[in-house]
Amino acid sequence: MATSSLGPAGLSSLDTALLTNVLNEAIFTAQEKSIAGNVFRVYDYSGQPGLTVQVPVYPSITASAPTQAQDLDGESMDVTSVTITASEIGARLDVSDLLAESTARTMASDVGVMLGSAIAEKIDTDAFSLFTAGNITTNSVGSGQDALTPATLLAAVYKLRGVNAPTDADGDYFAVLHPGQAFHLTKALSTAGFNTSANAISTVGDNLISSSAYLGKLFNVKIFMSSVIADESTTNTLGAVFSPSAFGHILKRNIRLETQRDASARTTEFVATTARGNAVLKQNYACLVNGTRVIS
Repeated sequence: MATSSLGPAGLSSLDTALLTNVLNEAIFTAQEKSIAGNVFRVYDYSGQPGLTVQVPVYPSITASAPTQAQDLDGESMDVTSVTITASEIGARLDVSDLLAESTARTMASDVGVMLGSAIAEKIDTDAFSLFTAGNITTNSVGSGQDALTPATLLAAVYKLRGVNAPTDADGDYFAVLHPGQAFHLTKALSTAGFNTSANAISTVGDNLISSSAYLGKLFNVKIFMSSVIADESTTNTLGAVFSPSAFGHILKRNIRLETQRDASARTTEFVATTARGNAVLKQNYACLVNGTRVIS
């Protein structure tokens, strides 16, 4: 819900409409551009007290083949937990009266898009900062000097299959790659074309996820691109292929919009904030993808 600090008299209907439009644009833009909420396991703790959340991580158990009337051996259910701490993410945009009065565009839309884009970029920057060798120690594929190929992606898939990492409801894993890595992958597939052979990248599922960052699906992996993945060096970066159970993302507060009037400066400050947090739940359910980020 949009709130404002325009004064004790409250908001006029025009003020309310403007704030509502800005908020709607900011929320839509953030949801459209942010990937983390689509690929991490999301825990909605909005409205709950506290900034830290204990997320349970359940163990795996094994089945046996008992003989007739043989008692089954029991396994203790030792549930561990991962603590995820939420922190605020915010962006502020100051709009001068002169700009607001002179623009020929719909200001509410422009302000909302700019705030939503900034929030989305920060959400994903924080989330994908987990793609490090310190966090994911079990599985990795590729070399920092090499271009990403379909075979590299396939190796990551079978590393996850080898530890029985669960898929999403469609039977797929997720991949988040730097655009430079994605370039080399699609370049290798360009000779096969789209949907023309078994090893071609597929557009199946494009209508399931509304995101401009969604590239397509290959080897039952939904592939996304994100420019906010941190660089390992000037030439290479670390993306990841992972199960949706590998990482957790908590939502403590959805996007909130407030305004503050600075009369002496003749500006209105638009402030958008949210509260989020991320953590590794099961690091062996993820596989780092090392590869060159250089487009050539």
